[in-house]
Amino acid sequence: MPAGPAPSPRAWCERAGVGRVDRLTSTPDGGAAAFRSAADGGLRRVAEFDRRGTLLAALRWGGDGSLLHAAVRLPEMTWLAVEPGRGAPGPWGASDQITRGHEPLTSFEALDWRAVDRIPALAEPARLPPHGGTALLNLLATLAADQGRSGLVYRGPWPTEALFLALLESFRYDDGGDPLAAFTAGGLSWEPAPHARIFSPEGALVQLRGRVEKVVWNGRAYHRPDWQGIRRRAARTIRDHDSRVVCGLTSLGAVLDDHVILSPAGDVLEIRTPAPEAPEALPLDPAITAGVVAVVTASSAPALASAIRAEADAYALGWGPVQWDLAVTTPGGARLAHRLRASIEARLAAATTRADGLAVALAALHAIAELVGDDLRARAQRRVAAAAPEAQRAALEVHAAEASRTADVGRAVEAWLSESRERREAQRAR
Repeated sequence: MPAGPAPSPRAWCERAGVGRVDRLTSTPDGGAAAFRSAADGGLRRVAEFDRRGTLLAALRWGGDGSLLHAAVRLPEMTWLAVEPGRGAPGPWGASDQITRGHEPLTSFEALDWRAVDRIPALAEPARLPPHGGTALLNLLATLAADQGRSGLVYRGPWPTEALFLALLESFRYDDGGDPLAAFTAGGLSWEPAPHARIFSPEGALVQLRGRVEKVVWNGRAYHRPDWQGIRRRAARTIRDHDSRVVCGLTSLGAVLDDHVILSPAGDVLEIRTPAPEAPEALPLDPAITAGVVAVVTASSAPALASAIRAEADAYALGWGPVQWDLAVTTPGGARLAHRLRASIEARLAAATTRADGLAVALAALHAIAELVGDDLRARAQRRVAAAAPEAQRAALEVHAAEASRTADVGRAVEAWLSESRERREAQRAR
């Protein structure tokens, strides 16, 4: 697969041996999708290009109309491929295989790609490279839209919040009730709504669907906080400002840094490098760390509670220099950015009542829990996976009430208020 722009979609198809292109249509971002006639008399998508001519996806179909191979481009310009029917059989039966280069990564429930009728279950999501899952889901949504399919449902064994958020990037759910609860129960219907993609000369991947919805740059993803009525909690956000689209860092409602500035059409206008932070490292109060762990535990599956606490015993949290982000994981824990600490301290100092201070401290605990929660949960999942079967069964029997430790949150909030007050008094005494 060529890394750069093709001379033209038709020229690429000719060079790739795709055959005659019977239709060339515009994609939402001004790019092109190439179609050729299929054996059944319909049209099959064989290639997709962004408006700069970069190849985004390539598909090869058999004489009977079945999919033989498909590949989608990842943000770092490598490829992820689907090989129908070549995966190891799963609990659902036949599987399609996902490969990167020539390396098999994992497999998922086999589909008839001529008539996409569901969202398949994936065997090992953690084996996919970053943004690989959303790239494959967008391919699925694109083909389902080509076929006029609707009402797709996921009934696999792992209806996680992470999968729900990934689906929001390429599908729209039917409104009504609690969508996450319906998804978990296997009853949420999804309509294909694929996004368009642009690879910028600066190395950014821009996703558009009526607006810039997601940007991947320098290995980091920035998201809109609002997705079809769902509030997405993340430090790396996208917002509109002065007729521009701004990717940067936000926390507790405050903008802490701007990184990538784009036009509404998705063209990169400017990249801003953050100012370096002080090199000093400061530990987080143990009581505050315990509060963060309690918040992470309360927002996780109860079965992970004991494993999260076990991992947290050796999980060091502290303040230090972080560039381009608000937290970075380390082998022994996570380092939180000084700019986040300064922002929290400023808000605590501005609190005029004890109730206001408590609210700021509680919000700060949740903000840090969101930054480190995925890492703690991943470590806990590995611990549970490595445990003996009886320990795994015991973990599954833990209820939410048993997993919760609200007292730790209360002590953490009080510790934060006390620490902040002592710091301000020491500064006044100088």
